[in-house]
Amino acid sequence: MLRDYLAKRFASKGTVYWRSIALAILLTCIPITIVSCIGGYVGNRYLIQQYQQNNEIMLRESVRRIDGQFAQLVQYALHMMANPIFKPAIADMNYVDEFEKTKELLDTMSLIENGESLIDQAYLYIPKQNVLLQPLLGLRTLDDPADRAVWNSLMNGDKGIFWTNHLTRPFGRSGSKHAIVMKLPFNGQTSYGALVLYVNPAMLQLNVTPDQAAYVLDGSDVVIGQSDAAKSYPELLPRIMEQLGSTKRTYDSQSRFQIRADHEQFLMNAVSFEKMNRIWTFVTGTPSSKVTAPNSAYTHVVVVYWMVSLIAALGLSWFASNRFYQPFRKVMDLVRDGKADEDAHPSDEMAYIEAKWQQYRFANESLQSRLDQSTPKVREALINQFVLGQAAHLSETEMVEKLRALQLDVTGCLFSVVVCQLHGLDGHKAPLTEKDSQLITYAAINIVGEMSEASAAYVHTLDLLDGSIAAVLIFPETSAMDDARDELLRLGGDMLRTLEHVLSMPSTIVVNGPASLWMDIPYLLEQSRKALSYRTFTSESQLLDATAVLEQANPEVDFPYDLEQEFTHTLNLGLEREAADILERFVTALKNEGAPEWVVHQGLMRLKSSLYRSMLQSGHNPYALFDGVQLEEELRTLRDAEACIQWFGKRVIRPYIDMLSKSYQHAMKDIVDQVLATIHDNYMCDISLETFAMEAGVSVSHLSKAFRQMTGSNYIDYLTALKIGRCKKLLLTTDLKMNEIAKSVGYQPPYFNRMFKKLEGMTPGQYRLQFSETKLGKAE
Repeated sequence: MLRDYLAKRFASKGTVYWRSIALAILLTCIPITIVSCIGGYVGNRYLIQQYQQNNEIMLRESVRRIDGQFAQLVQYALHMMANPIFKPAIADMNYVDEFEKTKELLDTMSLIENGESLIDQAYLYIPKQNVLLQPLLGLRTLDDPADRAVWNSLMNGDKGIFWTNHLTRPFGRSGSKHAIVMKLPFNGQTSYGALVLYVNPAMLQLNVTPDQAAYVLDGSDVVIGQSDAAKSYPELLPRIMEQLGSTKRTYDSQSRFQIRADHEQFLMNAVSFEKMNRIWTFVTGTPSSKVTAPNSAYTHVVVVYWMVSLIAALGLSWFASNRFYQPFRKVMDLVRDGKADEDAHPSDEMAYIEAKWQQYRFANESLQSRLDQSTPKVREALINQFVLGQAAHLSETEMVEKLRALQLDVTGCLFSVVVCQLHGLDGHKAPLTEKDSQLITYAAINIVGEMSEASAAYVHTLDLLDGSIAAVLIFPETSAMDDARDELLRLGGDMLRTLEHVLSMPSTIVVNGPASLWMDIPYLLEQSRKALSYRTFTSESQLLDATAVLEQANPEVDFPYDLEQEFTHTLNLGLEREAADILERFVTALKNEGAPEWVVHQGLMRLKSSLYRSMLQSGHNPYALFDGVQLEEELRTLRDAEACIQWFGKRVIRPYIDMLSKSYQHAMKDIVDQVLATIHDNYMCDISLETFAMEAGVSVSHLSKAFRQMTGSNYIDYLTALKIGRCKKLLLTTDLKMNEIAKSVGYQPPYFNRMFKKLEGMTPGQYRLQFSETKLGKAE
């Protein structure tokens, strides 16, 4: 009976079963033997190789961080050098007498030191006066001839920015000698000073493990920074220098080597990178014992493990084969429609299943049909990803092949872009809810898409989520470039009229193209969106050709500087209505000059910046009153002059007036008005602010603060500007001599000449001659 049962069981198994059991034995025994050999023979070498490969990746990431730190430091320093306080006049200023400007310079240097973590100390060197300015030291003179020679040598050479690793800190200050030197002005022909930024090596982000010895070497192979572990291996650095000295290093070169030092074998990786026009190097080293330590215990156990596993594998192979065959039997039962037939035992299970599988081809065709239905959605998703710049890594050929696979052949076609900006969505006329805005945008997308389909072979529309929509138009291969462009302009005009008629909403449409390459579409879209800001600043619908607009992207606009100054002065006096009138004249003047939308926006932001400066001069914090980022975002959505004027009055003028009303009393305003009236009538007399304060019965400090709040400048500067302005008028309208003009405003002639040249950059005689020649040239 048992014999018959076993015969029946063996007969029920086909060739797949016997092949699987043989394969199971091989797959369980052979891998165990191979793994054991690898672990005992080449395990350590493999770990070392893998570690160095992984370490190279981490090393490049560390290099990018270090490079990024220095690049960020340089960009930060260049940005700070653009500060108006670093002007050539500081080379000749009297730092003791002009202590307020000196303090402002020291505050700026303190801001530079604290604004970037890599900066340890920042010095401003003025060679003409042989002085250094530093926040902690203040203003110091280089009395030591050796220090003076070293610092004066920084001004030699024609490099505007360079790296030094041997600049000792003056006045006995300790710290690293590594510094970045930036001449003032940057890239100027004549340097009047230098900004020296000492680097703090401890702030370098080396990104290494605690066991790694890491060194950052500059172009002269001087150590800039090192890890804590590197200090534990004093013999390692000389060996590294010896190895690197025999290796040719270029930009982005990479090497690996091993060094014996301090009774350890070190696995070294080095990467070179370019910084400050020199080849820098980042080197890391790890003791090999740290890398192979995890494999030591495994080596002793692997032999015992191999013997036990081999015996267990033989037994488990038989058991596993039977377990693996059970799903196979279930598949066979399934292809029998769920009815097991005990009398049917095919010798080749695969052939049996293959025959049954033919019956399910209809289901496969059904799935393929569903796939074809989903192709348009996948195609739209791919185009969206590409147009928005998320597939820039693909080439023209790859994109064409992907689109062809998604049933869109663009070979030989022309491509154009239409961008539509709806101007009713900003809410300055009839406020719209978010749901209304979504419905209007959806309707506009449908209108643009349907109208484009009548002209183009294929149209893809997308919502740019900023109140604008875009359409990519694909013209057929037979279209000519000029015909496609004419059709595009005609289509844009039809869209404008349809949108205004159907949605009762003005809009601006920008057309761009056509182009012959698919890869040009993101560029066309970017240029079209840029061209939106060059629309004429009205609420009417407009059609723009991006190519034509951007060719004239730099309009010559006569900026109304006099209105800007008049606006700031009037607002500082608390005259809200008069300031609003000047604001309207300011915007109208820009419009009359033909200024596009972005110029008007920038002009209004300039007015805001003038108020910022006035508030800072009067001791107020403008950032506590205005949110500059939010104001700029709100202004960018406004599309006509009236909306901008109303917005500026509500969001800028009104809060500023409220702030002024709280900052000083009405009585103090009357006193300042009286002071202004007096000095305008008697500017030629020498009247001090102390005299006015004594007559009004107030303190000089309170009167000075109120005067600065209302006028935007201090008393002396205001009186000087008034006198010089009177002198300029006399120079141009009369033939009076210089001595007579100076005495008419209460100045001694020598002092008048010095003051005039300081403020105007030329002598009074040069000023009269220059403007006389200008008037004569215009008359001719």
